Amino acid sequence: MRGPGSGEHEHFHRPPGGALTPRRPWRSPMGARVVRTLSFSVGDLPTPLLGVLAEFRLIVNKSIRMALRADIRSMFRLSKAAYGGLSAEHDVHKKYIPSAFEVALGVLKVYRRRMRKGKRSSTPFMRRLMLKAENQSYRLNRETGRLRVPIRGTEGVQLDLPMSEWHRSFLRDPSWGLGSLTVIPGKVFLAVRKEAPRPYEPTAAMALDTNEDSLDGVIASEDVARLVTVPLDGVRQVQMTHFRRRRHLARRKTHDRRVRRRLLRREGRRERARVRQRLHRVSKSMVASATQRQAAIVLEGLTLHGSGGRSRKMNRRLSSWPRREIHRQIEYKAALAGVPVIKVNPAWTSKTCPVCGARRRDRVGKVFVCLMCDWEMDRQINAGLNILKSALASNDALARAVRFQPGALRDDVVSPLYDLLREGAGAREEPSGVESQAGVVISPDLSPDL
Repeated sequence: MRGPGSGEHEHFHRPPGGALTPRRPWRSPMGARVVRTLSFSVGDLPTPLLGVLAEFRLIVNKSIRMALRADIRSMFRLSKAAYGGLSAEHDVHKKYIPSAFEVALGVLKVYRRRMRKGKRSSTPFMRRLMLKAENQSYRLNRETGRLRVPIRGTEGVQLDLPMSEWHRSFLRDPSWGLGSLTVIPGKVFLAVRKEAPRPYEPTAAMALDTNEDSLDGVIASEDVARLVTVPLDGVRQVQMTHFRRRRHLARRKTHDRRVRRRLLRREGRRERARVRQRLHRVSKSMVASATQRQAAIVLEGLTLHGSGGRSRKMNRRLSSWPRREIHRQIEYKAALAGVPVIKVNPAWTSKTCPVCGARRRDRVGKVFVCLMCDWEMDRQINAGLNILKSALASNDALARAVRFQPGALRDDVVSPLYDLLREGAGAREEPSGVESQAGVVISPDLSPDL
C-alpha cells in the first residue's frame, strides 16, 4: 500500500456534488477549495507516538476486514458496526478511530475498483506505520511550529516542526486553514486549504497538446494567433538517466536483494524530486503567462487504457510520462490564480484537419498533411489547433472573445514550427535539463491579418 509520502503533495479539491470543470469553466462552484500539503522532516518520533502509529495501523486493518466481511461501503455503516468494539479494544484518542475508518474505506475503494475491472489484487493490508488526525484533534502554534499530538485522554506528545520561510508563508496567512495531519516515521504532513477565487472571464485562450517533451499549441486572443511551445525542461532526459542508473544498480547488486532495494528506492526518490521540481517551474510559468494575457488554459482530458498492441519499451515510456502530474500542477495553480482551465476530448486531435475537418485514418508522422485540402502542419501544433477549436465550439462566451481562423496560418507556417530553444540547437532538439530554464517560448505573430 502506498503511504502518504508517495502520493501527491497538492491537488485541486473536488467538492461533493461539484465538478472540476463546470458547464461554464470559468465559474467555479461555490465552496471549491485548493488543498496543499506541507511536509516536515522530524527525525525519530517519541516512543509513545510510535505506539499510537502501530495502534492506528491495527485499527485500519481490522476495519478493512470488517468492511469486507459485511460489504460495508459508507462511514455511517462502518462506524455503527465497528466503533464500539474498536473503542473498547484500543486505548487511543477516540477521534483517531473515525480517521482510521476513512483510511480503510479509501483503501477498499481502490481494491473494489480493481476487482470490478478484473485485475488481480490481493486482500488489502496496511503495512506502513501511520497516523491520520483531523484538525480538531491536534494543536499547532502557527508561529513557532510547536505541534501537540494527543495519545489518549489528556496525554499527548509535543513536536517542534522545522519551519522554513516557505512553510511560514502558508501558516502566517490566515486565509489558509488547517486540515488533516498525517504522521509517519520521520515525516509529518500537514494539509492546508484555501477557498479558490472566482476565475476571471477570459479574453484569450492557450490551447496545448501534451507530449512527452513539451506542451505545444497556440495562443489566440481577439484577432491575433501565435504558436507556442512549453518545453518540459528536460524531464524525459532525467527519466532516461535514472532508468539507466537503476538498471546498472540492479545488475551490480543482483545477489543482495536488501541493498539493491535500498539503492533503487533512493534512486527513485531522486528522480521524482528532480522531475517534480522541473514540472513546478513549467506549470508556474504557464499560469503566469495565462494570467498576464487573461487567457483560459485548454488541455486534453488524457487517459491511457491497457497495454495491448504496444511494445515493452513503449509501455515503460508511457507509464513514466508525467502527463497527469503536469496537468495536476497546472490545475491547482490555475485555481489559486483564478485562471480558468478547460478540458476537451483528445480523440483524433492530431489526425483531424482544423480547416476542413477531414480525418486521416492512417499513421501520421511528424507533419500532418490533409489529403482533402492540402493543409500541412506539424502534428503536435495541429493537435493544439483542434483542441482550441473544440474549446471554442463548446463555450459560447470564449468563442465571442476569441476569433480564430486556422486557415489563415496556411501561408505563414513554412519552416521549423518551434523557436530554437538554445543558440545553435536544431528545431527538434530538447533541452538537457541541466542548463535550461523552464519558460513559455512563443513564436512571433503568425497571423497579423486574422
